[in-house]
Order: sequence, then structure tokens, then C-alpha cells
Amino acid sequence: MMPSEGDTFLPRIQSVFYAVFDLQKGPKIVYQVPEGLITGSTANQNSNHSVTSSPSPSIAAILEPDVTPSRRSSSSHGGRRASSLNVPSPHQRSSSSSRVLFNFDDISKYVIPPGELCGRLVICATRKYRIIGFPVLLPGNHYQRNYFQYNVCFVFERSADLSCYEPIVRKVSRVLTACEEESFFLSCPKSSPAMHAILEQLYEDLNSYSETSIPIDAFNSIELKIFPFYPNSPPVKDWQVPLALINLSKRIEDNWDLTMSKVCRHIDGVNHVSRIAHLADCDIELTRQAISHLLYYQVIMTVDIFQYSNMYTLRKNVQWLADECHVKDECGPYVTKHTPGRVVPDWPKLLHLYSRLKSGKTVLDWMETYDVYELGIDVRRFTSFGVIKGFLRRVHRWPILLPADVPSPTRRRKQSLSSSASNASPTSSSAPIGEIPRFSGRPDASGGAPMPGPPINQMEVTRAQQRTSAAEKVLEQLRFKTLPRAGPNPTMRQPPLSPEGPERNNERRSRVLSDTRRHSTYQQPTSHVPPSSSVAGSQSIVHRNSSESQIAFPARPRLSRSPSTSRTRALNSQGSSGPMNAPPPPELLPLLDGDHHTDELCTRFEVGWPQLQQWLVTIGGGKGDGDGDGDFGRVSIIYR
Repeated sequence: MMPSEGDTFLPRIQSVFYAVFDLQKGPKIVYQVPEGLITGSTANQNSNHSVTSSPSPSIAAILEPDVTPSRRSSSSHGGRRASSLNVPSPHQRSSSSSRVLFNFDDISKYVIPPGELCGRLVICATRKYRIIGFPVLLPGNHYQRNYFQYNVCFVFERSADLSCYEPIVRKVSRVLTACEEESFFLSCPKSSPAMHAILEQLYEDLNSYSETSIPIDAFNSIELKIFPFYPNSPPVKDWQVPLALINLSKRIEDNWDLTMSKVCRHIDGVNHVSRIAHLADCDIELTRQAISHLLYYQVIMTVDIFQYSNMYTLRKNVQWLADECHVKDECGPYVTKHTPGRVVPDWPKLLHLYSRLKSGKTVLDWMETYDVYELGIDVRRFTSFGVIKGFLRRVHRWPILLPADVPSPTRRRKQSLSSSASNASPTSSSAPIGEIPRFSGRPDASGGAPMPGPPINQMEVTRAQQRTSAAEKVLEQLRFKTLPRAGPNPTMRQPPLSPEGPERNNERRSRVLSDTRRHSTYQQPTSHVPPSSSVAGSQSIVHRNSSESQIAFPARPRLSRSPSTSRTRALNSQGSSGPMNAPPPPELLPLLDGDHHTDELCTRFEVGWPQLQQWLVTIGGGKGDGDGDGDFGRVSIIYR
């Protein structure tokens, strides 16, 4: 059974009318359903005539009064259809309605157009409505003016998509034309009143069931079923992760295509297309086609591969989506782990966590900063919920290899900041004009106060304080009475340490790492894992190569000392078996043009982000340490 009017994706028919070219009056509406919605000189005259007339007889009473029509109908509405042609005229039910759609005189020249437009689909529009019809001109010496012209038109709202109704309008005109040519069904005064019952059943059945079956005579009937037109699905990429919107396991049947049946069994919201092809033992091109078919029928959607090195940020529509009831009610139960006794976080707390996701902060850093593990949140479902609802988007890394004669923008920025830092002492109260010391927010090794970082411009700080995100504004309204206000620069705050001491904090951190390892094993089935000595060696100081401007592949590459690199390497490389010091493949260099993001590169070379990050450091001649992802030398990373 079709959904109700408010839930259906098909446009609703506002009116159906049958018009002819009258010899004395010109274009004229003969019948319309419902009555009185379309006004005009000819329409009013016809309406007045119809009010005094008796209820319209059924088609069977006109054509075959002694034979009960036998017809094919669906089980859901077959009983109602059996007597639908014997109902009274619609004007008796809607005569009290004063709503008027438009004036027929304004569109009459498009409903009954010149002969050149007949036999074509014609769509015209008023201020609020669109009219679609298929005018027909039938020549013949038996007609008074040697031709008969008519049109059956459907009226929709102006914003409706009429693509699915175009074949409906064509078929109705084709069947009625065949009836007119065989038995003069439309032009004969005895049989033409049956058009009123046909229009009524078209209006009722297509709006209610999206299909109808109307027998006209012993040889002709109108059999219609509306099939919605779906837009073409976008190309399927190997690094995309299909996410089922329905229960595919209950829809699989024995007569399905073998590739489709095997592919559907591995769609779980975690496996990407390339991995699904491997698990299903199917050709990668056939797997893409199967995923494309599922996308076309809108039973799945695609998201990005989840890794703890991913970055996300909010969209602008979070301003109004944050107040939607379905978002508030569904988020907590969906993203919380189903553990006995676990309390589901409230929406203000979850929105606060969403607002802390930003470009430059990986998911792992975000988890450690805001103690996500203690809240019992499934991070993969947390990010996928925001992507599905449309208020969260992935921030991709797009690496680009700069020419040898262009200095690295990362290195030039660091040099300028370091030179500025040398002119002002961090402990001194007198800083250069327009600059204030920036604190990195990380305590030193001795456990003292946070170490000061390079200075930043005072104007930039003021601009950052004045520019408040939309999520923070909505969050402030939701948690005004329950949560403390966020400061002007929340990223500079450290999460409070537990009163148990550093031992308890180290234990909690180890639980976070062990919990996240379970979700990272699927990501890179053939990626390389570094030996324990290599990971430990990343903490030591690596001497800088003298020739940084040349692309070299040293036997002992310099590993990154970025704070997040060692953590993400340990997480994303679990279960793999290759050395981290493998040289970059030659096919990688032409792809560093800014048009291929890291998910595509990782999937193509079957490695994780830590291995790809090391390759980029080796190719660019960088040091691998520094803020964010590290120093890549001549390889610049674009975040978008």
C-alpha cells in the first residue's frame, strides 16, 4: 500500500480535466475532477450544466449495460475499484469548496493548441500550478470541421517534478485515441459521458495507489502504474563505504544475480568497495556495478572509510538541524554502546562533542581530549550519524608535490615563527607589538605548566574570538542551564585530570587505545606494520639530511615525531606485516597533483595513513614532525 500524502515522494494530482474544441465556443472543458476548481467562461458554463444533470453513469452502463465488467485489480484495493465507476459526480462532494486553481481562459491556447503542437507533450504553468497534457488532432471527413481535437490534462503544483507522469499522460491519450478511431468513443454523444467516470478513477487511484486499471470496452482498457524516476547514481569509487538504509539480508532471494547476492552480504557500513570485492571473491568492476544499482534505487548510501586519523567538521545546516526532534531523539541511542547500565548522553553533551570536531584535529586527538571513551560512545557510529543526517562532513587531505624551486610553505612559516619567537622571551611580560605568546596546551616532561609555543598575531586572536561557529551558538542555547559556558578559545583547555593521579590517567589512556584497535583492523587488510623497534625508534632524535631539496630514498628514512603520528600508526597498523621503511612506489609521484586525496591513495596502494604519511615525508624531504600531520617538505597538504 502506498504511503500517505505527506510521506509519498510522488507529486499529488490537484485536478484532471477533459477539454475539446467546441464548434461554437472554441476550447472548452467538458469534465473536470474535482468540479469547480478551474474557472472561466467555458468552464463555468459547463459546470452550471453539470450541476443540473444527473450523476454520471458508469462506463459499463453506457457501453455494455447487461454485462458486468470483469477486471484485473490488486488485492489491496480490488474491492473498492469494483464499484468506483458507479459513484456520483464529484461536484456533489466538492460543490461547497470555494478554492480555485486558475482561470481556464489563461491557458486555453495551450490546452487546445494549433495543429503543429498536437501529438506532442505540452506543459504550461500558472503562478502556482503546472498543467501537463498531450493534445490530439484526429482528421476525418465524418467530423463537421473535418477534424476532432481533444486533450486530457493533469494539474500539479508548480514545484512538482513531472518526469514520472509524462509516460502516464502519453498512454492515456494513446488509449483514448485508439478508442475514438475504433468506435468514436469520445465524439459520440452516447459514450462520451463515460469520460467523467474515467477522470474520477484516474484522480482517485493514481493519488491513492499510484496505479489503476480502467476497462473501456471489450478490446481497450487503461492500465497505468507510476514508476518514479530516480536520478543517476554518482560513480562508485573503490575507497567508498556502502551503508545500508534497509535490511538487505531480508531482501535477498534465490533468483537474484549472483554478484549482487554475494556483495550484499558484506555491506555492513565498515567494508569499502575494494574490500567487499575481495571478501566476496568478485571482480572489482562487477562489484562497482552492483553497488551502483543499489545506489540508484536509494537503498544504500556511501560514506568515507573510518580511521582514527580522519578529520571532520560541521556544516552550516547544523543551525537548524540541531533543533530537529528526530536528530535529538535518534542520536543518543544510535551512537552509545549497548552496555548494561550505560547512561545515554543527552543531546547538549553530544552536540558539544560534535562542535569540537574541526579541521586539523584527528578523531584520536579529539577522543583523548574530551574523554570520549568514558562516555561509552561508538566513535564510528558517532561520525556516521552526523554524515547521514547531513550536518557533519569529512575533511580530506589532498597532497600536492611542489616544484623543486618553490620553498615549502610549512618550512617558511616555521622559520618566520621561530625568528619571531627568538626576539621575545616566553617568560618576559614585554612581547612584540601585535603578538602574544601562544601556549601549546601540552605539559612538559616534568609535569609542570604548559610550555609556551610560538607567538601569534593579536589581530588573529581577536578575529578568532569574534568568529563564533553556528554550532557553538546553538550549543550555548541548549546547555545554558546544564553545562558550563565554553571559553573564547576552547582548544587551549586541557581535559581535567582524575584525582587518582597519573597512574589512573595512564590506565584510562591505555583503555582508549585498546578499545580503538578493534575498529582499525578492518581498514587496511594488507598494510604494513612497523616492528616494535621501529615504533620505539620514532621517539628518538633523527638527524636531518644535508640535501633536503632533492628527492631521495634513504635506507633509513626519518620517521615522524608528530604527537599524533605515533598513536595513529600504532592503531591503524594493527594486524599487518610489512616494514614501515618500504620505499615509496614510483606510481605515487604522478598522483601527487592535488586531485587525489589520501583515502584514494591508501586504497590504491593498500596501505594505511601512517605508511602513506611516511612516504610523503620521504618524497618531500621533510622532517615529519611539527604541528598537525607534520613537516612534509616539498609535499603540501590541502585540507578540504
